[in-house]
Amino acid sequence: MPGCAVEVSLTVITIIKFRFSFIILLRTIMMNMQSLVLAVEEYTRQRLSRYIGELSEICSIDSYSFHKPGLDEMASWLALRMHSLGIEATIIEREAWGNDILSVVQGEGEGNVLLVGHTDTVYPVGTAAARPVRMEGDMLYGPGASDMKGCILSAIYAIEAMLALGYRSSFREIRLLCVSDEEITTRHCLDLMERASLGSDGALILEAARDNGDIVSARKGNARYMLTAHGRSAHAGVEPEKGRNAILELAHQILQFQSLNGWREGVTINPGFFAGGTLPNVVPDLAQVQFDIRYLHSQDRIDTEMQWRKIMQHQRVPGVELTLEVEPDFKGPMVFTPESFKLVHTAQDIAGLLGFSVNHVLTGGSSDGSYTSAFGIPTLDGLGPVGGLDHSPNEYLVVSSIAPRTALLGGLIASIGTHSFA
Repeated sequence: MPGCAVEVSLTVITIIKFRFSFIILLRTIMMNMQSLVLAVEEYTRQRLSRYIGELSEICSIDSYSFHKPGLDEMASWLALRMHSLGIEATIIEREAWGNDILSVVQGEGEGNVLLVGHTDTVYPVGTAAARPVRMEGDMLYGPGASDMKGCILSAIYAIEAMLALGYRSSFREIRLLCVSDEEITTRHCLDLMERASLGSDGALILEAARDNGDIVSARKGNARYMLTAHGRSAHAGVEPEKGRNAILELAHQILQFQSLNGWREGVTINPGFFAGGTLPNVVPDLAQVQFDIRYLHSQDRIDTEMQWRKIMQHQRVPGVELTLEVEPDFKGPMVFTPESFKLVHTAQDIAGLLGFSVNHVLTGGSSDGSYTSAFGIPTLDGLGPVGGLDHSPNEYLVVSSIAPRTALLGGLIASIGTHSFA
C-alpha cells in the first residue's frame, strides 16, 4: 500500500509538471506571436503612404471581369511587385480570359498557408478614370479599394514585413493566388485553385472585413438558375388566340418560384434578370428569367430545385414549354467546421494582442472560400482591412484599419505555418 501511495504521488507530480510546462509553452508562443504581430503592424504603419500610393495606382487599372487587357495589367503589376521582394511569381496565361497569378514564398517552418484573392472588379471600363482614388478623413474611396485590391495589397505587405523582420521560420510556404474570375459565374480558375490548395494547412480569404470589423467564418452557397419559356408568336390584335404568351407564363412561374423564399432557414430567392418579347403588338414566343438562390446547406439547393420542377407543372398558359437550367459553376456553402472554429479563436487571440476584438459571422455573400472549404481546408474569410459599400460608387477602405488588419493576417499566417492554431 505505501508503494501505491508513492506511485500516485509521483503521477500527480508528473501531471503538475506537464501542465506547468504546457502553460510555459503557451505563454512563450503568445509572447513570440505578440512580438511578430506588433512588428508587422509597425512595419505597415510606417509605410502607409507607400501603400496608399500603390493602391491608387492599381485602382487606376480597369480590371472588369470581361476586360482582359486590364486584368493582364493587374497580373503583371503583382508579378513585378512580388519579384521585387525576391518571391517566385507565375502568371498563368489565358487566351480569352484575364491572366491569373500564383506567388510562392519559401520559408523554414512547418505549414503551408494559402491566401486567395481576386483581381477582377464589377466596374466597366472607364470607371477608374472617372472615379480616381480619393481620401476623405479616415476613408479611402475608389473602384476596387475594398473588393479587393486593397486587401491583396495588405497581404503583400504582411508577407513583405515577415520577410524583412526575419520571420521565415513562421511558415514553410505561403501561396498567394490571385484569380481574375471571382465576380462572375463563368469560372476558368477552379482547377488552379484546387492545385494551389493541395497540401495547404489553412486558407485565408482576402475579402475585406465587414464594415463593423467582423471576420467571416461561414458563407451561404450561391447558385443561379435560368428559367426559359418557349411559346408561340401571333398578331396581338388580329388573332391573339393563336399565340402562346411566354411572358405571361413566365410571370406566373416567377410568383410560384418566389413563394419558396425562406421555405427553409437561410434560403433566399431573387429573380434578378428578365427578358422577353419583341414588340407590344406581337404575342411573345420567348422569355427568360434568371434566379439567384442562397442556401446554408447543399441539400437545400437540390431540394429547392426539385420543388421548382414540381411547380413548373402548374402552368397558366397551356402549350408553353418550360426549361430550367442551373449555371454549372455554382458555389457551395463555406461551412463552419471545428477546424475553422479553431482559426476563429486564434484570430480573436491575435486581435487581442493588437488591442482590438473581432467577432465572426455568417454572411449570404459568396467568395472563393466556398471552394477551399469544399477541398477540406480550414478556411477563414474577411481578413483584409475594414471596408464596405462594395460594387457601388462609394466603395471604401478604412485607412486606420490597414496596419492592424495586416498584422492580424500576418499572425494567422504564422499560426497556420507553425501549426500553433490546431
